[in-house]
Amino acid sequence: MNNFNLCIPYVGGIIERKNCDVIELLIQTRWKPDRDSIYSGTFEFPAGVLDKPFEEVFKALKREIKEETGLNLKSVKGESKTKIFSPQGNDASFAFRPFCCTQQLKNGKPWIGFIFICEVEEGEPASQEKEARDVKWIKVTELKKIFEETPEKLFTLEIGAWEYYFRDLNH
Repeated sequence: MNNFNLCIPYVGGIIERKNCDVIELLIQTRWKPDRDSIYSGTFEFPAGVLDKPFEEVFKALKREIKEETGLNLKSVKGESKTKIFSPQGNDASFAFRPFCCTQQLKNGKPWIGFIFICEVEEGEPASQEKEARDVKWIKVTELKKIFEETPEKLFTLEIGAWEYYFRDLNH
């Protein structure tokens, strides 16, 4: 959809793991120079748009993590969702609570996103070269230093999520 009169919903996953009692986060280098040159080369967590009609956010999160990293979603920290309601019989809805939400306010595209903290199954990540490169684990302390000292190295849309992450989880 190229109609940017409407917001573009997306999901993203801040992916954590413990490695020898050290928390590490999965990051990748955003790489879309042909269609998103403003942000290509910045660090990001796996994320992507809900690109199917009525795609459920948790299924989209699982799909995006697999597509971008080759890893399988194991769990969503604090996952909270209601049962599915279908009072009319021909519709359905549910409520959910993400870790946080983000919104692009100018330039770029009109994204609005639902961010979750995730854990993936064991394995080594593999980059999807047409969208992201250099997917890797980084110590939480190293990423926090980037956030505090050189935030321009991070994908603008995700910086607010990192603020919540580092502040609320005392990292």
